[in-house]
Amino acid sequence: MKEYNVVIISGSDSDLPHIKKIQSELAKFTIESNIRICSAHKQPVACENMVKELNESSVPSIIVSIAGATDALSGVLSFHSVHPVISCPPDKNNHFSCVDNPPGSSNSLILRPANVAKHIAQMLCLINAEFKKIVMKKNNEKIATLIEADKANKA
Repeated sequence: MKEYNVVIISGSDSDLPHIKKIQSELAKFTIESNIRICSAHKQPVACENMVKELNESSVPSIIVSIAGATDALSGVLSFHSVHPVISCPPDKNNHFSCVDNPPGSSNSLILRPANVAKHIAQMLCLINAEFKKIVMKKNNEKIATLIEADKANKA
């Protein structure tokens, strides 16, 4: 049985470059993901069926919602899912729709693919201590870089 399932659901295949950025950042934490394409506006039944499938699985899942403009996808996914939903729109400046979802739609909003990946790694720490080691290692590497930058730029 799989230990976890990270599913990136996009409203359109035009978002594939953004999805690939997220997958690249997830790979830095050794996190695998699956891509699904489903428009909440054009395929509401298909989206609902995707969520039902995830809800019925015994594998813990994390959903990343990729949609721009009028982001109905995040609201639909987060309302119907028992799993956490992270919204990461392809256009950082056009994210207001997923912030104003109605009550009961509990998606998180994270605008940077790298931060989405770290957040997912932090959630996965709950089920696998190896992710905790990776998160701590990456934090320590960043701190070491900052210390070196400070030393190099001291007067």
